[in-house]
Order: sequence, then C-alpha cells, then structure tokens
Amino acid sequence: MKKLIRTIIPVLVILCLVSCSRDIYVPNQVNAPLLKEKNEFKANLSLSNWQAAYAITDNIGIMVNGQYVNRAIFFDSDGDNNDDDLFVDRNTRGGIIEGGIGFFKPVDTKKRAVFDVYAGYGNGSFKTLDGNYTSAPDGTPRDGYTLRTQFNKFFVQPAFGLSHKVVEASFATRFSLVKFYGQSMGANVFENDENRRMNFQRLSDKLTPFFEPAFTVKVGYRYVKWFGQLMFSVPMNDETYSGYEVNEYFQPVSVTMGVSLNFGQWVKDAGK
Repeated sequence: MKKLIRTIIPVLVILCLVSCSRDIYVPNQVNAPLLKEKNEFKANLSLSNWQAAYAITDNIGIMVNGQYVNRAIFFDSDGDNNDDDLFVDRNTRGGIIEGGIGFFKPVDTKKRAVFDVYAGYGNGSFKTLDGNYTSAPDGTPRDGYTLRTQFNKFFVQPAFGLSHKVVEASFATRFSLVKFYGQSMGANVFENDENRRMNFQRLSDKLTPFFEPAFTVKVGYRYVKWFGQLMFSVPMNDETYSGYEVNEYFQPVSVTMGVSLNFGQWVKDAGK
C-alpha cells in the first residue's frame, strides 16, 4: 500500500503541473450506489453525468451510467480564451454510456455500513482542439485542429460507505481498462511535429489501465440529497512514445456536484 501511495503522489503532482494537455479521455463520475435491499432505486443527476442503480435482489444490483461533456456553455467562444487551465481542457466534447452488475452487502445489523463491488463495460468518444488553434489566424477552420478518438472501457469498482437518511459518505476505487481506437486528427494538429502525431496514433496500441479513486458525500433528507464527488484518474502504464507521455491526453482530476434520489423501503421506514 505504501508503495502504491508513493507512486500515485508524484504522478498527481506532475499532472497538476501540466497545463497544455489535450483531453481525449475525461473519466465519468463513479457510481457507488450503496444499495441495501431488494427493489431499492437510486439516481444521481448532474450537468454532465446521469446515473441509476437498482437492486434486483437483496444482494445483486445493476447500474447504468451516462456522461456528456460540453464545456462551451461555461466559456466564451470568441477565440481569445486562455486555454491553459490546469485541470480542464475547455474544448473537450463527448462522453460515454456504460452498464454494470454487482454485489452489495450491508455489514452491520442496522444496515448503515455497506460494501459493494460492480463490474461493467462502456463505449464512448471524445474530441478536442490542438492548443495551437488559439494562435491560428482569424477565420481558420476548426476541423484542421480537431483531435478525435473512440474507446471501449471495462471497469471493476469496489466501494465501502455509510448510508443514513441524512448523510451518506463513500470511498470507491475504480480500476478501468480503456482501449482507444478510431483516432483521427486534422491537417494542422501538431503541425511540424511528426513525432507527436505518431504518439497520438499509438494510443490504440494496447489497453491503458487507470486507477480512479473517488470520494463521494451526500447530504439531504430521505428521498433527495445534494452530492459532491472528488475523483482522481491516474494512468498506470506511464508510457512514453517518441518523447511524449500519453498521460498528457487524460484529465487527471474531476469534481462533480448534483442531486441524488433514493427510493427504497428502508427510506420510507426511516421517516416513521
């Protein structure tokens, strides 16, 4: 465990210092539902992520998750934007649809502490702009600076948390295997840098593993709660192609907030 922590911390520091990354993989929000009983239903709704989970038995749950990222609504589109944000590539568009099945188990007599583990599959795509687009002459077509990629994702996600009618808190450790394919780029992307163009194309050479721990807190009462989640996404292969690290294409930190819904018999009983 200490060795893992010593590996993760330097990687996170390096990622924090990288300000010119092109995000063609933005990790979706982790769905850690902490279901307790058969027929319980939970949903999370935010601006970029939509999630649902349902308990088909007292120990088996299913989930479906959707994500769509479009940051244009948060930034001006006059072409004069500073594109050097530490964690956010404002030009990224895209998302993922995924589904999963898992096992859950309350670990105390009052069913306040819950362990669960889910596994699933998803498919998605993202596109963004080469950073050089911000210095291109006025009227230059965006297509010439566009990067695109598609991917398949397999994930396993153990989690542990405390679930109460007022407060929920959980820690999940999602391990994702991402297989990129179908990369394409405009004629002006990485202009005069053939090595970097080759580096981008080689993302699909093999699976890219990610370690994605997430901390989630929910506060409210019974059926409706506000939630916030902090998640890190750490690529575990740390590959270098032609002098460029593939890590520069992945968003390292995500913060999401929204509304969580919970419908189950224990929620009804908690109000009595």
